[in-house]
Formats: sequence, C-alpha cells, structure tokens
Amino acid sequence: MDTTLTLLKEEINKTQDAEHDLAKWKLGVTAALGAAAFGLSKDNSPIYWLLFLVPFVCAYVDLYDYQYRFRTLVIAKFIRENPSDPILQSYEKTCEAVRKKHVFDIGRRAAISSSIGASVFGPLFYFLNPAHSNAPNTLLVSPRFALVIWFIGVLCVIALYLNFLYKEKKLL
Repeated sequence: MDTTLTLLKEEINKTQDAEHDLAKWKLGVTAALGAAAFGLSKDNSPIYWLLFLVPFVCAYVDLYDYQYRFRTLVIAKFIRENPSDPILQSYEKTCEAVRKKHVFDIGRRAAISSSIGASVFGPLFYFLNPAHSNAPNTLLVSPRFALVIWFIGVLCVIALYLNFLYKEKKLL
C-alpha cells in the first residue's frame, strides 16, 4: 500500500477524533456558560445575560467542526481518485455512496441541533422566568439589545451551517 495514502487515511482518523473533541468542548463551554448564568459560581450571583452568548460559542465550535469535515471530505475524494491502492480507493468509493444516501449525516444533524437548541434555551429562560425581574443587574444591556445580540449569534450558527452545506455539495 502506498505510504502517502496510508498517511492520508490516518489524517482522516485524527481529524475525526478532533471532531469528537470539539463536540465535547461545545458541551463543556455551553454548560459552563449556563452554570455561570445561573449563579453556580463562587459568589452565587446569577449572570443571566451570559445565556445570550451561547450562540456565538456554538458558532465558533461549529466553524472548526465544519473545517474538519471539509478536510475529511477532501482527503477521501483524493483517495477515491488515486488508483495506487485499489482496496483503499474502493473503500472510499463505498463511503461516498453511503454518504450520498445521508447515512453519515447523523453527527452533522446532532451538531446543528445542539447549537440551535442550546441557543434557544437562553432567551426562553430569561423571558419566561419571572425571577430575572427580581435580580437587578443580571442584564447589563436592555432586553431588546440582548435579543438583537442573541439573534445575530443564531444567524451566525445558521449561516455557517448553510455555507457548510453549500460547500459540501461542491466537494461531493
């Protein structure tokens, strides 16, 4: 087997490991923001406006995840088109056929769903929870401005996802 193709396949494996790590980071950072927002810090004072930053954290992590996915797709395409290792080439062609049937979309759908879900939780909690009105300095800006900031973050999450889908179609 060609050493270069072996290294490229190893690169795909490392990239997929990094994708899993990113998922853990998204969970950890959003959980930390939520904990701080609900006052689970040393001074136990809630900082609810931190919930409005969750979409930006999700968008940032998703951006790196998409980059890793692009890297995997490019390497897989190269291996499919390189005849020096027919077994590896055949394997990548099989993966391509399965990918076109959307079998591998579960992780991608989970990533965008978690980003949207975590992003929506903040404003829902803030505006549906009457306790925030009794806590004086929990929101440093007006609620309308906070919603605008949140909305921009959610737009970033959605725009990055749509951009990823567009570029992914070009790679496949």
